[in-house]
Amino acid sequence: MANAIVMPKAGNSVEECLLSKWRVKVGDVIKTGDIICDIETDKSAIEVEATADGTVLALFWQEGDLVPVLQNILAVGTPGEDVSALAPAGGSAPAIADAVAEAATATTAAVATPTEAPAAPVAASTTAPVANAPLSPRARKFVAEHPFVLPAINGSGANGRIMEKDVAEAYRNAARLSPAAAAMRADGVATPATGTGVSGMIRAEDMGKAAAAPATPTAAAPAPAPAAPTAAAVADVITEKPFPQIRKIIAKRLHESLSSMAQYTLNAEADVTGLLALRQRIKEQGEALKLANINIGDMVMFAVIKTLQKHPEFNAEFGDNVLRMHSAINIGFACDTPRGLMVPVLHNAQTMSLGEMSNTVKTLAKQANAGNLNPDLMQGATFTVSNLGALGITNFTPVISAPQVAILGVCKTLLRPVRDKNGDICYRDFMQFSLTMNHMVLDGAPGAQFLNTLRSIIENFELVCIAG
Repeated sequence: MANAIVMPKAGNSVEECLLSKWRVKVGDVIKTGDIICDIETDKSAIEVEATADGTVLALFWQEGDLVPVLQNILAVGTPGEDVSALAPAGGSAPAIADAVAEAATATTAAVATPTEAPAAPVAASTTAPVANAPLSPRARKFVAEHPFVLPAINGSGANGRIMEKDVAEAYRNAARLSPAAAAMRADGVATPATGTGVSGMIRAEDMGKAAAAPATPTAAAPAPAPAAPTAAAVADVITEKPFPQIRKIIAKRLHESLSSMAQYTLNAEADVTGLLALRQRIKEQGEALKLANINIGDMVMFAVIKTLQKHPEFNAEFGDNVLRMHSAINIGFACDTPRGLMVPVLHNAQTMSLGEMSNTVKTLAKQANAGNLNPDLMQGATFTVSNLGALGITNFTPVISAPQVAILGVCKTLLRPVRDKNGDICYRDFMQFSLTMNHMVLDGAPGAQFLNTLRSIIENFELVCIAG
């Protein structure tokens, strides 16, 4: 009996996932636990494991489709089984299932007529361009947005379906159309294979004409020697990188944040000479104390948590003209991962010791970089920290993640000359901070007080840890 594998519910708040890549094809034999596809949510990328054994009979969706959670995405079973009852609405199972049936019929026919001469190789026919192959929705959108002469393409999708990456590759090498030529083509005017514009661009005057045949040199008029290439003759090569789903969500949310808030930033610094010395002592003695993994970033995060306890109006969300202050400090921290920006959330951080917080942060960051962080662990942040100090940034303007009301940027540590109480010049290490706030909720004075409290806690870190 055929079984279906469903799109997993990757977190309580996730309603649909982008099917970014199939790892299997129709006819493959899979076992429970095998990776069958890659999916993306608005927060993370996840590998989906098979939940049943058997032969892949149908793939119900195409790469690039947004699939609702708990919908059937694949059918497995014994070759020849009918899987039409498992096909979800909007899926592409019938075409794929038919392909399996045709392949099975062809195999049966070959076995039933062993006396026939072996068929000629079919490699050439399977790789020949299919002029009328169907385009995926994203491929059609790409063609509509990029006027060019679309050649016959070998589609990389199921049953030769032409995907967005196929037309994008063709676009890099095809003749482009000027806007006027594109409008004429839409009106039915014949389009030549190449034009007289720069790099073969097809202009309006080229439309309706056949491409000019190259002139044949004669004895009376020998062909001139080709001119040496010049800088002006070098074609501009444009490489396009499609936006992944995660990047689209990030762009949308940051735009909404900036357009819906009055954001402003205050910059301050704290003397971290003592903090650096404490970190060195922890590094030397930490093995015995089981604190060796604590770094400067962990200490700053711990200081931020203590500061939020003293300024609850920053540990809040704003919406519908209501400020909602939380007693639980759910602190998000920005992570740069191979798949884009992710913000794991440290829930109930106010209950954790420095060691517990450090271990939890490193575990979440590791899972985010590996792409297997549960989306629920990226929800519910009440305040966010973005640390770019390790990348050499001395100050920046972090963007608030709505509906939060503030975000703290942690910047590079700089060595500064200062005058001590005896009037002598000495050098101290200062860490830079950038605090962005929603001016609709928080004015400059509360922001300055927040930074002053943070500075005091960082400069007296040992006393704060002793006091608890």
